Amino acid sequence: MVPRKTWSRRLALAGGAAAAAGGIWALRQPGGSHTARIPDAGTLRRGNGAEPQTLDNAMSTGTQDDNILGDLMVGLMTEDPGGHPVPGMATEWSTAPDGLTWYFKLRDAQWSDGAPLTAEDFVFSWRRLVDPVTGAPYAYYLYVIKNAESISAGKMKPEALGITALGPNELKVRLERPAPYLLQMLMHACTHPLPRHVVMTKGKDWARPGNHVGNGAFLLKEWVPNGHVLVEKNPRFFDAANVALERIYYYPTDDYSAALQRMRAGELDEHDRIPVQRIDWITANLPQIRHPVPIFSLEYIDINHRRPPFNDVRVREALNLALNREACAQRIRRVGDTPAYNIVPPNMANFPGGNSFAFRALAPNARIERARALMREAGFSETNRLTATFLIRSTAPGPYRAVAAAIQQMMAQIYINISIVPMDFAVFLAQMHAHQFDLAERAWAADFDDAATYLELMQTGGGNNDGHYSNPAFDALLKSAQSDTDLAARGRKLAQAEDIVLKDHVILPLWFWTDPNIIWPYVKGWQPNGMDKHRSRWIRIDQAARIKQFT
Repeated sequence: MVPRKTWSRRLALAGGAAAAAGGIWALRQPGGSHTARIPDAGTLRRGNGAEPQTLDNAMSTGTQDDNILGDLMVGLMTEDPGGHPVPGMATEWSTAPDGLTWYFKLRDAQWSDGAPLTAEDFVFSWRRLVDPVTGAPYAYYLYVIKNAESISAGKMKPEALGITALGPNELKVRLERPAPYLLQMLMHACTHPLPRHVVMTKGKDWARPGNHVGNGAFLLKEWVPNGHVLVEKNPRFFDAANVALERIYYYPTDDYSAALQRMRAGELDEHDRIPVQRIDWITANLPQIRHPVPIFSLEYIDINHRRPPFNDVRVREALNLALNREACAQRIRRVGDTPAYNIVPPNMANFPGGNSFAFRALAPNARIERARALMREAGFSETNRLTATFLIRSTAPGPYRAVAAAIQQMMAQIYINISIVPMDFAVFLAQMHAHQFDLAERAWAADFDDAATYLELMQTGGGNNDGHYSNPAFDALLKSAQSDTDLAARGRKLAQAEDIVLKDHVILPLWFWTDPNIIWPYVKGWQPNGMDKHRSRWIRIDQAARIKQFT
């Protein structure tokens, strides 16, 4: 955290230039009474939502990890400022006529320790991801690669994976089925190369500060638990000459009200969450920092299908009927979210959409009556109420608790007593992956612009299928869709698969996100995009504007 200090005089700003590397001291902040230390133009301070879970690409599942990993590592493809795929380590690529074989030529590049980055690093990384010994949650992500699923199931050795180094700078990738969207997939952190010379030496500790070696625009320097992660510019990055920032601090900011105070005090430059109870004040007093953007992200309640009575579709349907999504999104959140009556967000590529819960046309009172009838059929009543725990992913006051309290009241109407259990994010994820929950509020951001990134959450045995849902008909339809080379036909099959899980009431969709994003105008290069990817290599600071803002 940047320290605060009282200063007795205003420092001279010759020509508006920044002071020495330690920053300058200012006398005024918008809406604040104390002073803040203004860092130099090379420093960005990002509110990162929560404490990172891990910086091992194979083991990460959260956006708070991805925000950092995307600055430390670059895959075959990477994101431009608008979230679209652009060349990363690959400079050229081609496909065979059948779409099953891809060839990638790699740029001459180095790891941050000076070792050459080669095609073998990709081979090592991808084999490690699908090796069941690794236990990577995202192993399924590579099932499009030849033999990946069989390897993950322990039926084949990792060496059978369809990726081959044809030379130091050339890769051959064989697929199980054509994947015209492959370049989109190859931006994801789990597909990034790993420094095999480091991983083989350090093992699981390779991603810790002091051991971490990357190929991205920045280097890992510090990780102070519940304090900050510090990265610094990587001089060996292939595009280092065009990276403006010298260092970035990522702060865990699950207390959104405290984060807003830090924004006002000049201690944060941007944050992607907003305290909803302060939204009117922000709109009236600091409208220039609000940048709401609809993104490909679904907020939902996960259900543990292995815990009775949640394995009863009547109970799950009753839960869905009792949710007042409009109240949660529009009266509590109030940042522009869209109430969700299906699973795949609107406007995803090659997806026809149009699915919805059948009860959507029912009036609110009729929904509650239908939910009560279903609960009575399942054996519950006013005198025999269902008791359940509801995990939420933050211990701080704010929207998670407000939404959870509202849902608690909604479920009370249908004979369900919910106990809200707030958890630190890392503990929350551990509970989810261990399947130790009844209900849990979660969010899922798209891995790439494709409906399958949501539907694969529910495939049998999937690494992120924490609710243990299984339906052979759904699995078969999803597999058929993933094998279809006709994008329109594939989209229709994915829509049919979504219809199945809606009828099964697999999860409780709440809303599609509008990311509230509060960012000071002096942060340049940040572009809104549906993938919500904002890599720091594209960002720069208008230091004169920053100084003016806080003096």
